[in-house]
Amino acid sequence: MDEYRAIIVGNSLFGETLNQMLADTGKVVIIGTSSTLEEAMSIIEDLNPDVVIAAYSSETSQEYLSPFLAKYPDLPIIRADLNQNYLQVITSQRVGARGSDLMTAIESLPKRMKP
Repeated sequence: MDEYRAIIVGNSLFGETLNQMLADTGKVVIIGTSSTLEEAMSIIEDLNPDVVIAAYSSETSQEYLSPFLAKYPDLPIIRADLNQNYLQVITSQRVGARGSDLMTAIESLPKRMKP
């Protein structure tokens, strides 16, 4: 069975709840926690996670994640919001400047669900 290595960033009480919930699955190992994204960025290199889980409230802007996405474009972020009934998966993918590279990126996107 594959295990996913994760870092939880953000609200400590919400993060602790997520940590316990994920530990109960037996498929996710929380290898680190931090209260800020800046702190998480300092431990990413050593811990090499598969995913970062950002545990924030709605008041935290998504733009806060931009420096992280720029530095680690291949590391997905799952944004878990205490006040929302959904998770948001955020990734950054760099593509070349050729039209064929752009088309490859577009074709690899998941299909949107129709409302």
